[in-house]
Amino acid sequence: MNGATLDEIDHKILQLLQDNARMDISEIVRRINLSKTPVSKRIRRLRDAGYIKAYVALLDREKIGWPVLVLTHVRLEKQTTELLNAFEEAVKQLPEVHFLLHVSGGWNFILHVTATTPQAYFTFIMEHINSLGNIGGMESCFVMKECKSFAPYSL
Repeated sequence: MNGATLDEIDHKILQLLQDNARMDISEIVRRINLSKTPVSKRIRRLRDAGYIKAYVALLDREKIGWPVLVLTHVRLEKQTTELLNAFEEAVKQLPEVHFLLHVSGGWNFILHVTATTPQAYFTFIMEHINSLGNIGGMESCFVMKECKSFAPYSL
């Protein structure tokens, strides 16, 4: 199953679940005009095929005590496959890092890091990122305002 084999009903189901992952099956059934069994089978098939990766609740990071968001650009000093993979695996274990991208261009990685204060972010960088070694450069961009933090994919 790939993107080309999804039909219009699959697209509608995915769109509804992107908008509200907690939508009751009966509401999905009502909106796409199919019975419960075929809708349930389609959702299971979409999940098993990897189209649905997870069901999550998006939390307000400020309300839960993590008001500081920083985009951290990292360039490794040496960039062998082994060192890139080692950095990636180490950073994936850090709970302060919520998004990790391996990118092309002047940087190797972009991290979305949350912290309670700017000083806590500095401590995180010094104790966790710099301690990994092989850091050739780093740049921190403090987010002033989240204008759009989540958007569903167009199907």
